[in-house]
Amino acid sequence: MATKKFYVVWVGQKPGIYTTWAETERQVKGFPKARYKSFPSQAEAERAFANKPKAAPSRSASNSSPKKTPASSITTVDLTADVNIFCDGACDPNPGKAGSGIAIYHKDKLDQLWYGLYNPAGTNNTAELLGLHHSLMFAQTAVEAGQSVTIYCDSKYSIDCVTKWAIGWKAKGWKKANGEIKNLDIIKPAHALYLEIAKKIKVAHVKGHAGVEGNELADRMSVVAVEKRETDLCRYEDSASVTELLAMARG
Repeated sequence: MATKKFYVVWVGQKPGIYTTWAETERQVKGFPKARYKSFPSQAEAERAFANKPKAAPSRSASNSSPKKTPASSITTVDLTADVNIFCDGACDPNPGKAGSGIAIYHKDKLDQLWYGLYNPAGTNNTAELLGLHHSLMFAQTAVEAGQSVTIYCDSKYSIDCVTKWAIGWKAKGWKKANGEIKNLDIIKPAHALYLEIAKKIKVAHVKGHAGVEGNELADRMSVVAVEKRETDLCRYEDSASVTELLAMARG
């Protein structure tokens, strides 16, 4: 059963508090610089509405509306694999509270959303790496079922660590000449898993915050992970349209 939400509209056709996304969307859709956000309880929504944010929207402030990606700017990539996995990470501040998000498509249809891996003392890099590592786990399951897989990640650092640099670091005893290799606790198992399935999957870079639907949804899930402080990787079960999901706070 979907969790009930309360929607605050600070700037829209008719500012107020609404109990359904359909009502909320009518107030904000097409409205210039609309400002709104969902809350898990009526009390929180009422407090937020009473304290209308004066500054620009910020994803880290509980009483402000999220930055949004307009639906008209959303694009798709050519999803040619059987399973297409998008991963992302968020951290606020950096270093600080970090979480990861994953969006999984079967063919070209959104199938699953995941959030979690919260770390109160993480970094953007740890969140991105964990997202990629767990995406590789999903990929392994799909490969074992005979499916083709492409993983999309907007972190060049994470991709290079796991698919390229780790090869040289491992050959040198996980050392490098010019200093410490950070995040080895994530890189080592992720690289080992990658080697097992590297010939059967693709790992591709996708530009972040460029309106690619899968990347945007993974981003929203990473913010949910930070907000809910969930250390496990959890299936996102709230019933929501893609439009509603994209209206959530972004990283």
